[in-house]
Order: sequence, then C-alpha cells, then structure tokens
Amino acid sequence: MQKELALSQEGSRRWYRDITWTQWRVLIAAWGVWVNDALDFLAITFVLRDIATAFHVTLDTASLLLLATYGVRWIGGLLFGGLSDRIGRKIPLLITLTWFTLGAVATGLSWSFTALAVFRLLLGFGMAPGFSLGAAMVAESWPEKHRAIGIGILDTGWGVGAIGAALAYEFIYPDFGWRGMFFVGLPPAVLLGLFIIFLVPESREWKSRAAAKTTTWRANPVAELFSKYPKRVSYLALLIFVLCFGSWPFQALLPTYLRAAELAPAAISQITMASALGQIFGFVASGFIAEKLGRRNAISVMIAIGALCVAGVILAVGHMALIIACSFAGGFFLIGSSGIWGTVLTENLPRDVRASGVGFLYNFGVIGGGIAPFIVLSTMHRFGFSMPDAIIGFTLVAAVAGMIVIRFVRETKGLSLEEVDRE
Repeated sequence: MQKELALSQEGSRRWYRDITWTQWRVLIAAWGVWVNDALDFLAITFVLRDIATAFHVTLDTASLLLLATYGVRWIGGLLFGGLSDRIGRKIPLLITLTWFTLGAVATGLSWSFTALAVFRLLLGFGMAPGFSLGAAMVAESWPEKHRAIGIGILDTGWGVGAIGAALAYEFIYPDFGWRGMFFVGLPPAVLLGLFIIFLVPESREWKSRAAAKTTTWRANPVAELFSKYPKRVSYLALLIFVLCFGSWPFQALLPTYLRAAELAPAAISQITMASALGQIFGFVASGFIAEKLGRRNAISVMIAIGALCVAGVILAVGHMALIIACSFAGGFFLIGSSGIWGTVLTENLPRDVRASGVGFLYNFGVIGGGIAPFIVLSTMHRFGFSMPDAIIGFTLVAAVAGMIVIRFVRETKGLSLEEVDRE
C-alpha cells in the first residue's frame, strides 16, 4: 500500500521538481551558449542586402555566406566532439563560446567580401559544437524521463537568440548600420563564460565513463563513430540534412523577403520576433509532444503543419495581424520541431561517441540549411520563379521528404542511455 502511494505521489509531482539546481545550471549554461550562437549567426540574415550593396555582389552571392558558415560546421563539430569525448564537455563549451563570439566581432570589422567570407568560415567552425555539446551535457545530467523536455528547453535558446537579432535590427541597425549588428553578442558572452567557469560542473556521466576505461578510453572516438556505426551515421545524417534544408528557406529568407516587400524595419522586426516567440514555445512543447507521440511521429506532425504555416506567412503579406499569427505558428511547428532532433541523436549514439556523433551529424545536417537559401535564390533567377513561390515550394517539398526519411529512423521513446551503451 505504501509503495503504491509513493508511486502515485511520484506520478502526480510536477516534472520540474525532479530537477536539481546543479542540473538547472548545466541547462542554463548550454542554453546561454545556444542563445549567443543564434544571435551571432542570425544577425546576418537581416543584413544580406546591405552586405551585397556594400561589397558590390549579387544577393544570391551574398547568401553564400550562410553556406560558408554552415559548410565547415561538420568539421568543427567532429573535432570539438572528439575533443569533448576525450577531455570532457566543459572546456570545449568554453572554447566554442569564445571562438564564435570573436568570429562575429571579426565579421563586423570586415574590409572586403573575401575577408567577410573567411571570418564567416571561422565563425562556422567555432559555432559547430554549440548545440551538440549542450545536448550531450543535458542528456547526461537530466533524469531519463525528462531528457526530451530538457533538450527541448535547451533549443529555446535559438528562438531567444533570434529575438535578440530582431531587436538589434530594430534598435542597433538604424544608428550603427550592418556592422553594429555583429557586436551585440560580446557582453553577454563574457558574462556567460564566467558563469560556466565558476558554476557549471563537468559531466558526471563522462567522468564516470573515463574513470572506468583505464586503458581504452583514449581511443579515437571519431574513428570509433565511423567504424562501429556507419549505417546509423548515414541515415541520421540524411535525416538532419533534409530537416535543416526544409526550415531554412523560411528562417534565412523571411527578413530578405519582407524587405523586398518594402516593409518598415519595425514591421520586419515584429514579424520575425513573432516567429522567434513561436520557436521558443515550440521548442518547449516539442519535448512534451515527443514524449506523447514518440520522436518520429512528433517530428512528422510538426513539420507538416509548419510547412503550411510558412505558406500562410508568405501569402499573407499586406495583412499584418494574419502574417504575425502565421509567423508565430510557422516558428512553433516548423522550427520548433528541431527541439526533438537533439533527443533523436543523443538517444541513438553510445556515450563513448555521443559528443563526436552529435557534433558531426547535427553540423553535417545543417549544411542543408546553409545551401537552401542559395538554391532558392538561384532557382528564382534561373527559372524566373518569384521569391514567394520558391520559398513555399521548397519548404513543402522538403517537409514531405522529411516525413519519408524519418520513417527509417529508429523510434527511441522510452529507451535508456544505458541500453544504447550496451548495443
């Protein structure tokens, strides 16, 4: 009777009461890095047209800066992930925060388009492990039954960073121009770095594994990843590539499209902030949806609804209330679905290669996001499509492809990390 009563009380207890202050600190640190990551990266989506004008290049050429950043992330993710599997999670997290913050500052100081491209490459290399390290830290510190929720909350950092970029465009850009957008992340990065140094512990899960593997723990985790799990790496890489490709015509080109529609900076900021707010709620909700429907079904449902909402955003220009509502919904469902990606990746990879695998797979996948804006803009120019048609068309096609690919991925709802480690 007492046992049944204890189980009943445990079941009725709020989930957040199971999380310790130490576990919250880990999430806050990982979340803060992801906020700054998004802030430093997304600033460029508001000023692509300014950069094209300043350096006398076409808009589709300027969009290659997104690909430059994303194109090298898989290398950074792999190297930083391998370093993290060797020496722990905390120091690599500090290194990546410092690296991409300095890369953003260098972007604002660029003197030519070539220099700008180089700095974006360096920024991409350093920002690569921002999410993957955080996801590994949260997965290894939070209780198993709340793991998807924790990673979903972690992903809200991207939406908060998007809001920061939108606010910078509304308040910093008018006075300081496009260069000023890239200095906004410096002060919070300094404060966050101090928080990580003094208040965030190393992953106990990693420490216990390192202590147990007295002779073999120094084996190259990157080599193990590809030699032991080639099939798993392949289908997970394809999944994240397709999902990223599907979300980035909306994320990257919405501000550019709204500027082409001659909306005022304040209106553009409000619309993009509506999307960012939707993302925040979507990231949080994604964890609960994934626990309810399973990982595969949750992603499929969210990207299907989200793609239709993106079409609503594009077609509703001229109706401010409607476009804000659709923008919020698009952020909630389409971008918010990515709150489940980290859960899928961490639950499919054993601990010895988890950081390496998540770092590589997530950042290989986002190459799809980097190439999507260029493909959309190039298709427009080559075949005479309008920007609305191109954004809607590519988003819908990618959503259908994502719903197909996800069916080949193992469902991991209810699977413990120990079960993954024993495979």
